[in-house]
Amino acid sequence: MIDEFLKTIKSGLTDQLTAKSTVESSNLEGIANVVADTFKDGMLDKVKKGKLGDIADLLGDGGSSSPFAGIISNNVVSNLISKLGLPKDISNTIATIAVPFIIEKFNSFASDKGVSNKEGIGDLMGDLVKSSIKDKFLEGKGGLLGGLGKKFGF
Repeated sequence: MIDEFLKTIKSGLTDQLTAKSTVESSNLEGIANVVADTFKDGMLDKVKKGKLGDIADLLGDGGSSSPFAGIISNNVVSNLISKLGLPKDISNTIATIAVPFIIEKFNSFASDKGVSNKEGIGDLMGDLVKSSIKDKFLEGKGGLLGGLGKKFGF
């Protein structure tokens, strides 16, 4: 469900960045991917730690100014610098545009799904946790199935 959400907001995010920044159009897709992945990683981290209240703080008025929003923003800046080599000032500008946009859209998405409490957020984030467990433990080179497959010559 959350992956579906992130997929749908990427084009809106590129539109926002085109309208409100001087980012080159050739960088927009990469930037949107980094921002979306950073948001997803932040959400996953909170879910894994059982801190659904931090996610709930994003919902409603003032969500963009919550401490968790600040963490996401800082991580977006850091990831844009490290992954795309963007200058810090441009990365900061992008974060000030992108993070409130994503939080606003997440608010709408959660409202559409009827999510307004910790239990609802847990349900909403359930697929994120499931996909993370599947990726880390069952598949891939470091996963259990991947490791077993190697031992048996698959």
